[in-house]
Amino acid sequence: VIVLVGLPARGKSFIGRKLQSFLTWTGHACKIFNVGRYRRQAYSQIVAKTRDSDTERAEVGACDASFFDDNNSETSALREHVAELALRDMIQWLDQEDADDSSV
Repeated sequence: VIVLVGLPARGKSFIGRKLQSFLTWTGHACKIFNVGRYRRQAYSQIVAKTRDSDTERAEVGACDASFFDDNNSETSALREHVAELALRDMIQWLDQEDADDSSV
């Protein structure tokens, strides 16, 4: 498991895709679990239900700085939930890979 963390727009996704390409090329099973994608999807679903004034921006899952404010309990809970979803998907994928490897 390789985890990339850092400030927005610093190349984490780019480096992750390059690593995935290289590791796949060398014969290793590899998958990217991007918490940002989970967040954008969850946030756009919430906005679709509320249909507030900034819907065009929110339909693509774009969040303003208030979304990442620790004092905002609603968005804090959503951030934690999407991180758990990504972690659960990763563990499920790893378990499946272990099962595939042991069945050979």
